[in-house]
Amino acid sequence: MKKFALLLASLALAFLVAGCGGKGSSADYPADFKVAAGDGAVVVTWTADPDVEYWIFFGPGAGITTSNWSTSGGTVLPKANSPQTITGLTNGTTYSFTINGRKDGGPGGSGAPTQVVTPQLAGANWAVGTPLGTGRLNGVANGNVLAGNANVAVGAGGTIFSSIASAATTTPANPAAPADLHAVWYSALGFLAVGANGSILTSTDATTWTAQTSGVTATLYGGTSIGTGGYIAVGASGTIIGSSDGATWTAVTTGTTHDLRAAVFGNNRYVVVGANGTIVTTGDGFTWEVVPSGTANDLRGVAYAAIATTVEQITIVTHHYVAVGAAGTVLTSSDGLAWTVQPPISAGDLAAVVHGGQFVAAGKAGGIFTSSDGITWQTRNSGTANDLAAVVRTLSGYTAVGDLGTNVSSF
Repeated sequence: MKKFALLLASLALAFLVAGCGGKGSSADYPADFKVAAGDGAVVVTWTADPDVEYWIFFGPGAGITTSNWSTSGGTVLPKANSPQTITGLTNGTTYSFTINGRKDGGPGGSGAPTQVVTPQLAGANWAVGTPLGTGRLNGVANGNVLAGNANVAVGAGGTIFSSIASAATTTPANPAAPADLHAVWYSALGFLAVGANGSILTSTDATTWTAQTSGVTATLYGGTSIGTGGYIAVGASGTIIGSSDGATWTAVTTGTTHDLRAAVFGNNRYVVVGANGTIVTTGDGFTWEVVPSGTANDLRGVAYAAIATTVEQITIVTHHYVAVGAAGTVLTSSDGLAWTVQPPISAGDLAAVVHGGQFVAAGKAGGIFTSSDGITWQTRNSGTANDLAAVVRTLSGYTAVGDLGTNVSSF
């Protein structure tokens, strides 16, 4: 009986790969099939024939083919589109990839020569992209929309750039935008951008943006998604407003009149940082308290990470908050309440920090720095001398943006 079940499974796999109906035909694999390693991911590209359906076969090891993938622990990705980002891979592990084509539900053709890549932790090497306009970009975000994974950058003059499924970057018309947009981020509800005069814009597709009423006139500089899927936005004169849907906003009392620049949510705690070393925090989203930071330097970015380490088969999770700011300032905390001032990592100002496998901070004169724990940092070459204002984790690495439409990426 067991052998019979295995035979049925093999026949089912053969049927899946071959296609059904017998009406279609096989097609040649794309000659320019390419696989680029990223951070826990790869990006697969090729020039597609519009009449051909492409299937990607991949798995661990160096020898995955269209015929052995099912018996080698591999996976098939039917109806793939270029560029195709494949995530959930393990850094330092070798994977192999191939692709074939078919028409009208026919059998798959021969597979492309197998390509072997090894995903690695991103952040060490950076490449400069084509400038996105000529103005300053103040914020960048990554998230999923119906059309695919999207990157969104916002900046001076209300500019919004979006790139969906790695397609060509566009600049959608946005008459509702204020003079400047200062930040953009993503939650399960979609993208949200904030800027001058309390302006808030929302989008579920990264292309069409809707102006919302924030209820405040203070300039909004940053914010974060919250545990329930909503948002908080922070800004001038100690402003913090919250929303469960991006449309209806409520202001809270913060206990400070200093400008607030950035926020993060992690381990059921909100942490907001700002001018003169200001840090305000809450565990419930309603009652905020100002906590000592140990510095009077302006703070411009904050990030959170839960880092798991395994010792003698026991996994321990530690919580890390990292804030950065003027003159290379770095602060760390394990609970968001008590903060330690670390040695400056640069003489230049730091504008932003994010975690996605490791901490990445960006700032003045193209400064890029990486750290596994927020304490020990390495200087990286971003490839630009332009100021960087924001950095985000993407599907396969990181992207930072800044002055003169500058954008740099690592994967």
